[in-house]
Amino acid sequence: MLKKLDQFLKQNFPRLHTWMKGYTRSFKKSVNPQINRQEFIEMLRNDLTIKAGDVVFIHSSMRNLYLSFDKQEILNILLEVVTNEGTLLFPCWHFNIRAEDYIREHEVVFDFNNSSSAMGKISDVLRKSPQASRSFHPTNSVIAIGKHAKELTADHEEDIYPCGVKSPWHKMMKYNAKVVGLGVTVDNLTFVHAIEDFIKNEFPIKTRMQNVFSCKCIDQNGNIKMVETLVASTSINPRNVVGFFNKHISKKAYRQVKLKKMDFFSLDAVPIFEEIKNLALADKTIYRY
Repeated sequence: MLKKLDQFLKQNFPRLHTWMKGYTRSFKKSVNPQINRQEFIEMLRNDLTIKAGDVVFIHSSMRNLYLSFDKQEILNILLEVVTNEGTLLFPCWHFNIRAEDYIREHEVVFDFNNSSSAMGKISDVLRKSPQASRSFHPTNSVIAIGKHAKELTADHEEDIYPCGVKSPWHKMMKYNAKVVGLGVTVDNLTFVHAIEDFIKNEFPIKTRMQNVFSCKCIDQNGNIKMVETLVASTSINPRNVVGFFNKHISKKAYRQVKLKKMDFFSLDAVPIFEEIKNLALADKTIYRY
């Protein structure tokens, strides 16, 4: 009900919608306990187990974080924690509707330099950095910074499976990557689809449409390129990632953190990949568990 009201106000009364969003955020910040900079750093290191040299894929929601320091510092803090030997990755796709609908509605599906991120402020700030590397993919672009950024984002467009073996999600496992959530639960986890795109027809549910979409894209140098990709099937809904994880996934490789009413999580990509793959082969998935 609240989602429908929010969408109605956004479409019909955009100024009122913006004002109400700002007021709600300010009110929540005033009544919720805040995390200070040192608490945030200690939580990253001790609770989420992020350390120097780690490769970390990050999901985040700034609106769900109540901090006593400027949120623009978060990226620098993360870089400080992983050091120059580490790498940070963020989702950086540019729409928040079904990929099929977006492709059908747009002549140019992806513009490397100009398609802004719809996946949070950090990823959109980072995509403008000359030190960052972005994967060239029409529906599931990833932005990365750090030691292995170029390697992890390269050749993503060569795999018709968005989370397949040439995607950052699969390649980052070479470095025993972690996947982390800041202000979100695993309900936002994209990594689960890497297993689906890896075992393909062995997965008990058809998660990709049969059609291969040829997408008109503009690369970093302004050249037009056609990139082929599969998109999500309508059968992927409903799903319950949180319930699936709580019921099936090992707590050794999966850490949930609740700090001052805020949600955080961290998981080790390699063992989680194997656990979810074996569960899927036993017909236990986020879609039916």
